[in-house]
Amino acid sequence: MMAFAIYFFIGWLTIICFFVQKKKYSIVENTVLILSVLIINLNWTWLVYEEFELITYSREPWVFVAYLIKRSIVIPVIVLICLNFGRKQSSLVKKLMHILVSSLVILGITMISHLLKVTTVKHWSIFYDLVYYLLLHLVVLGIHKWYQTYMVDKEKEVLTK
Repeated sequence: MMAFAIYFFIGWLTIICFFVQKKKYSIVENTVLILSVLIINLNWTWLVYEEFELITYSREPWVFVAYLIKRSIVIPVIVLICLNFGRKQSSLVKKLMHILVSSLVILGITMISHLLKVTTVKHWSIFYDLVYYLLLHLVVLGIHKWYQTYMVDKEKEVLTK
């Protein structure tokens, strides 16, 4: 029950931080980004937890709900907060620093998950999680770049005709 309370609080805190934050992307772009993160993260956790059984999660109902909150709300929203942080013209170094800090925050939340026995590690290293979170940010940033290039520019082109 303690894990549920902690992750419920973290989940609401991340949602509130996202809605209070000044966003540099439109609602449509943020929707595309969060759905992309959700799809990637759900498939990744399914592979690691269910298929390869490298990490297991608790079967207790409230603790499992804590796991679901982390997987489906906390991680995607933190990635979205990171991508919306700063200005559109931010330098590459600033963007990479935001990604690193965001990945470390998610890694800290993952370590809390291990401490509270929400997840149990079998053949896994916390370093693999860090690499995954860094790659998740970069892949979603690439998806956003693709979306801006092909969708937003096409919409502007259609509107000017």
